[in-house]
Amino acid sequence: MFSTLRNRFGIPGIVSVIALVFAMLGGAYAASNSGDGKSAAASAKKSAKGPRGPKGPKGATGAAGPAGAAGPAGPAGAKGDAGTAGTAGEKGEKGEKGTTGANGQSVTMEEELPLVGDCGEEGGASFKVGSGTPIPVCNGKDGKEGEPWAAGGTLPPEETLTGSWAGTVGSEGTGLASISFPIPLAALIADPAKHHIIDLDTVGSPEEVPGECNFSFSTFTPDPAPGHFCVVVGMGSATVSGLHAPPIGGPAGATPASSAIGALVAFTGSSGANGFGWWAVTAPTS
Repeated sequence: MFSTLRNRFGIPGIVSVIALVFAMLGGAYAASNSGDGKSAAASAKKSAKGPRGPKGPKGATGAAGPAGAAGPAGPAGAKGDAGTAGTAGEKGEKGEKGTTGANGQSVTMEEELPLVGDCGEEGGASFKVGSGTPIPVCNGKDGKEGEPWAAGGTLPPEETLTGSWAGTVGSEGTGLASISFPIPLAALIADPAKHHIIDLDTVGSPEEVPGECNFSFSTFTPDPAPGHFCVVVGMGSATVSGLHAPPIGGPAGATPASSAIGALVAFTGSSGANGFGWWAVTAPTS
C-alpha cells in the first residue's frame, strides 16, 4: 500500500497527507476538551500571541509633499532712514622718491660734410643729437631782385599775374567789374594797342585772337607777352565794351585802359545779366 501511495503522490505528497491527518486529530481533541466553541477560540487566540519583539530600525524618510499655495504678498515696509556717512580713511604713506633720470643729450651743429649731404653752392650745416646720425640742413638760394613780392614791391619784369572777374548788369543796361593786381606794376601800360579783349562768344578761331595774348583754347587762359594786358569774356557773358582805369593809380587827366594796380571792365547787356571771365597781365621787360 505504501508503495502504491508513493508511486501515486510521491514523497512530497505523502508528507502533506500525514500532516493533514495530524492537524485534524489535534483540532478534534481541542474541541472535545473545551466547554464551548468561544472559549476554545479565546484560548487559541491567547496562546497564539507571543512576547513583544525588539523595536525595529527607523524607516527611510518619505518624499517631500507638494508645496502649499502661495499666500497674498504683504504690504511694502516703510523706507528706512539713511545711514550715517562713514569716516574718512587715513592718509596713505608717502611713496618712495623715484630715481634720477639720465641727463639729456645736447644738439650739436657742424658745417655740412660731404658724407652727410651735398647742399651745393648754398652750403649748409649738419645737426645731430648726441651720437646720433647727422641731419643736413641746406641754406636757401638767393632770391631775385625785388623779392619778396611784399607790400611796396612791384611785379618783376616779364613775370605774369592772373585772375578772374565778375559783375552784374544794372537796370540801366551797363555794369562794371574791378580787376586788382595783387602785386602792382612798376609802370602803367598806357598804350591801348597792348590791351586786348577776347570774347569767347564771337571768337571763332585761334587766328582771331591777338597773338600777344598766347591764348590756349584747351585751358581758356592767356599768357600775355611782356607789357600786354589780356581780358577774356566767358561764353554767355554780357558784352564787354571796354577797359578803364580805376580812379586811382593813373596820372591826372589821363584815361589809360589799366593802371599800375588794376583796371575796370565795362560791359553791357540786359538788366540782371552776368559778366564774367579771366585776365592776365605780364610786366614789361626792363
